[in-house]
Amino acid sequence: MRQRLAVGLFLVCLVAMPVLSLAATFVWLRGAAQVWLTNSTNVASGSSILSAAITLTSANYTRADCELNVPAWSTTVTANTAVVVWLIRSVDATPNYEDGAGGTDPARTPDIVFPLRGGISSAQRVIMPNIELPRGLFKALVKNDGTGAAMNGATTAWTLTCAPYILQSL
Repeated sequence: MRQRLAVGLFLVCLVAMPVLSLAATFVWLRGAAQVWLTNSTNVASGSSILSAAITLTSANYTRADCELNVPAWSTTVTANTAVVVWLIRSVDATPNYEDGAGGTDPARTPDIVFPLRGGISSAQRVIMPNIELPRGLFKALVKNDGTGAAMNGATTAWTLTCAPYILQSL
């Protein structure tokens, strides 16, 4: 009985070894960072702004690390608040976008939430990793969600920048 078990185990290992050696190696390939939205006006607390259509310079990339860079706020930011972003999708090439514009939030949860440090009015730079990207055309709807302070772009523009990446086989 033990001999059969040993022979069976040997045969399983003999069959499995070539399969394991054929396994591919994968790496994360990073594309070029792209500014999706820059604004040199103030965006008041509770207000939103919609970008132009975004076409990724690194086509077919599926994920991104996104950064919100706000150089200044009009006053101190309220604790436990955020700037939220919806990626407004188009399902065709026409393009027909889903609901969502300045002053109109989509009827779904945001795609990106940038939590902010409360009690300060100085610059805040927040990076959110691993954001799933839409396929095809889309726009970014950025909302200053109840921070109690305006995103002060009048002095220095604030930006939403994303760097796409994709899992690639070597």
